[in-house]
Amino acid sequence: MSIPTDQAGDVPASGRGRRRKPVTRRDHEAEAIRAVLRKAGCPEFQHPGDGFFVDGGFDGGPFLVACASRARRRKLSPAAEAASYVTALTAAGMRVERPTGPDASPLVLHVRPA
Repeated sequence: MSIPTDQAGDVPASGRGRRRKPVTRRDHEAEAIRAVLRKAGCPEFQHPGDGFFVDGGFDGGPFLVACASRARRRKLSPAAEAASYVTALTAAGMRVERPTGPDASPLVLHVRPA
């Protein structure tokens, strides 16, 4: 996805968002991830509740997409919900990886937009 930026390269030509905060490339990429998941019917996290949460993407790093799931409200198992995120994001051409290591959670994904 190519987003036109101003000469500084940080603020897109689209200008500013709410409260006149600059809308950056990172903001656009995070919103692209959210849009793909919403289109796939995945609920977005709202307190209190279940759903996905998108964070990260700083300094060229991957975005973290987490699945928040409370037993009382869940329709799918947390693993099945995270699997639906992988399916939707890869179908949209995004690169999805599961974090590794002793503290890695099966409910967190590393996502790099196309």
